[in-house]
Amino acid sequence: MVVAEQRLLPIESEIRPRPATGANPSVRKCAVLTLAILAGFVLVMLYTYQTTRIITLGYQAEKLQSGINDLQTENNQMELEIAKLQTPERVEQIATTKLGMQEPQDFMVVSFSPGQVSSQEPQPETKAPSSSWSTRLLAAMPKFIGRAEASPR
Repeated sequence: MVVAEQRLLPIESEIRPRPATGANPSVRKCAVLTLAILAGFVLVMLYTYQTTRIITLGYQAEKLQSGINDLQTENNQMELEIAKLQTPERVEQIATTKLGMQEPQDFMVVSFSPGQVSSQEPQPETKAPSSSWSTRLLAAMPKFIGRAEASPR
């Protein structure tokens, strides 16, 4: 049978005395100073980061505002171009040149009263043609509103 060796604990007198738990005051001052410098450095870096971030966001906001102004100017120019393209004179020119339409010589407007529709023959009313072609075109426009069909592309 094998018996394990028994180790005896050293006697307290053999144990070396440990140094006092209180550190040297100069080491403590050095550690506090180092921590203070490190905390100050972290605060300065945080302040610098926030400042540069604010400046960057300011530049981005200015760039976006400039883009908005450019788009508003372009939108105004396009609205002006649309207004120019929709003038009656231009529509008349396209209708006569490209589409081969001609101005009507005379036109007749017929109106019915409710009693005439069911039992009697319609009594046409003729109106004299207006002085200008554009006025006559505007008078005839209500007939064609809502009759346009979408063409497949």
